[in-house]
Order: sequence, then structure tokens, then C-alpha cells
Amino acid sequence: MRKTPFILILLLFLCLCWPAGPAVGATPRKDSRGMGQPAMDAARLEKKIHALINLERGKAGLTGLAWDERLRRIARNYSQEMASGGFFSHYGPDGRDFSDRYQSAGYDCATPSGPETICVGGENLAQDNLYSAIVQRKGRTIYRWHTEAQLAAEVVRRWMASEGHRRNILTSYYRRQGVGVAIARDGKVFITENFC
Repeated sequence: MRKTPFILILLLFLCLCWPAGPAVGATPRKDSRGMGQPAMDAARLEKKIHALINLERGKAGLTGLAWDERLRRIARNYSQEMASGGFFSHYGPDGRDFSDRYQSAGYDCATPSGPETICVGGENLAQDNLYSAIVQRKGRTIYRWHTEAQLAAEVVRRWMASEGHRRNILTSYYRRQGVGVAIARDGKVFITENFC
């Protein structure tokens, strides 16, 4: 008798029903090997994502985007709002989008995108977890933790594989960006990328 269907059902159950991850600010969760969650620093992760975005732009023959601290604050605040509010959307619970968030922060983005056209910016979102997988092996729980470099690479890879996200990243008239990361108590990682 094959055990494959049972194992697949067990893995599906674990993926859907297993607790989402360690609480930020709490003692890191350890797996049954005693391996704890590695440190994940939001500011370093933001900079790694920024560098990878500019690498992708360079491959396309575009100039890199300047780091914009004000856009980073807007992005970080929105990531924190999603992490604490338990939602994932370009629209907040109040119905506001990125252009409303720019306006509330006093950020004016009026980038010429054509002879008589002005662009007011753009936004990419991503959500992942502190770990890439949870494996049950012989009664032991093993977490496969993301490193900052792995998580940054995975987020940018997914954005580049998505038509709309890729278009934002490779838009030639954008000159600046800010990336904001927040980690929810359940281990979900929220990333907002704002452009101008």
C-alpha cells in the first residue's frame, strides 16, 4: 500500500492548520532540533529588496531607483497597518489606496510619464512568512527558516514573475522608491514597495 496520499494529506493539513509562526518580540520558536528562528531585521530586509530591484532594472537597461526615506516611512507604516490589522490589500479598511497615503504624509509625487501626462506613483505588495516550510519528520517539527537574503530574493522573484508588479519595477519614469517591511505576531511578513 502506498503512503504517498496519506503524506500529502498530512502535509496539506499541517500547512493549513499549523500555527503561523513565532510572535515578534517573544522568544523565538524552536523546532524539535532546538533550532530557533534567525534574526530578521526589517531595515536590512528593506535595503536588500531595494538592491535587488535595482539589479533587475539594470538588467533591463534602466537606471536604478534612488532610496527615498519618506516613501520608506509611508511603505513601512502601511505594512505595519496590514500586519496589525490582519489584512492584505492595496486598499486599507478605510478604502484608501497608496495615493491617499502619499497625500496624508504630505508626499507629492508628480512624475512626468509623457508629454502631457503626470504619474502619481505606484505600489507593489508582498506577503510571506518567516519560514519557507514546516516539516514533520519522525515526530519532530522542523522549521525551514528564511534568511533575509532568501526572503528578499523570493519577494523580488515573485514580483518579476507577475506582469503588473514587473511593470511597476521596470517603469522607466520612476526615479525613487521606498520599501517598508513589517512582521506580524504570527510570523507573516508584509512588504510594501512605493514608487515615484
